[in-house]
Amino acid sequence: MSAAPTGTTRGRKAGSTSAGSAPPDPRAEVLDGVREEFSCLLAAERRLRGRDQHAKADGDLTVAQVRALFALDKREAATAGEIAEAARLSPASVTGMLDELERDGIVTRVRSESDRRRVLVTLTDEGRMVLGRRRRRWLKRWEAAMEDVPERDLAAAAEVMRRIGGLLDEL
Repeated sequence: MSAAPTGTTRGRKAGSTSAGSAPPDPRAEVLDGVREEFSCLLAAERRLRGRDQHAKADGDLTVAQVRALFALDKREAATAGEIAEAARLSPASVTGMLDELERDGIVTRVRSESDRRRVLVTLTDEGRMVLGRRRRRWLKRWEAAMEDVPERDLAAAAEVMRRIGGLLDEL
């Protein structure tokens, strides 16, 4: 993914003003930059989801499957609905996904002993191995991409993302 040119805002060079207009508001320009980069992030995520079908064809896990498995890995067992909620996926897509993952030996599903209406999903040993490999690959790339970003900037980015997430949830 190529980043948007630094110092530009919606096709206008940062700090430039048109004849007769008020001087630029630095905060407004920074907020415009955040909105622009957020749009780029959403577009990159859409492209990633589009590539998911190719991963599936190659026998690899899709991004959605990895998200679901990461959510499941945080618990001993979970229902499809709990996985969907934790991974921020639709319950219908998780149900279909679990069919494939169970067929591939990544997860198992069993009825709850305490409530026979509930079906609990757990990772198999094979699933833990597959997920561990995927996690190590992801962390290596993530850490390399973030290695020169100061901790204070990472903390600020996390706060901005939390606020944007809250804003989107309110829409």
